[in-house]
Amino acid sequence: GMGRPASRGRTLLFATAIAVVIAAYRRKSFRAQQEKQKQLPASPSPSPRPVEASDAKTSRPGAGIDMLFLQRLMRLMPILIPSPFCKETAYIVLVAILMILRTLCDVWQIRIGTAIETAIISRDSRAFRRHIYSFLVAMLPNALVNNLLKYGLNEMALCFRTRLTKHLYGEYLHGFTYYKVSNLDNRINNPDQLLTQDIDKFAHSLAELYSNVSKPILDIVIYSRKLAENAGGLWAPGGMLAYLTLSGLLLTHLRRPIGHYTEREQRL
Repeated sequence: GMGRPASRGRTLLFATAIAVVIAAYRRKSFRAQQEKQKQLPASPSPSPRPVEASDAKTSRPGAGIDMLFLQRLMRLMPILIPSPFCKETAYIVLVAILMILRTLCDVWQIRIGTAIETAIISRDSRAFRRHIYSFLVAMLPNALVNNLLKYGLNEMALCFRTRLTKHLYGEYLHGFTYYKVSNLDNRINNPDQLLTQDIDKFAHSLAELYSNVSKPILDIVIYSRKLAENAGGLWAPGGMLAYLTLSGLLLTHLRRPIGHYTEREQRL
């Protein structure tokens, strides 16, 4: 009886000693690597390019979601979604349905997890096995919905990219636009990169923006409804949403000076 605690204490002491030795060795090697990096000669930094007047004129403020962004996005919408019965509209509806199904699957998993915890606390082995089986069964539709959602977002981004690329290439190759942009107008730098890589990034960013805005709204609606059913009224989700709204506005107001200082630090 007394031998087992003593042996466990020796094992714990031995493991602690090994962990301390390994930590000390890693710390020593990290310091040695830092000293070697300090001893290396610093590579000469390239001389900064003087800022020209044209650069100052063409400097633009950082991108952000504001009224100007929404106005420009609304001007692009007829190009990206030409009609309510096009392929892009179908993918938008498909992604919306899949996001609803994903939220419902999340609620289903939460219920199963709660039931498993209840079975563990109550020591009900039959209920535990039944809920574990339900949890394993729920993994298949969850995986299917997640993969279909990724597929829908990728196809939506691909459709946006195809529409926008065809439109811009039609405008770029129309008449003497290519010659004017390349030789007479210096406001647009690297038009080839803008027509290839930047359009791809914009299409994927727009699809992610649709997902990141729609999914939280659906989550709030569905979770608030379920919470109201369990709590017996709308006071619980209403108070929670009011608290989240006020705290979000307060944090946004407090983060503005920090964002301004970060932008100034990046310019230095």
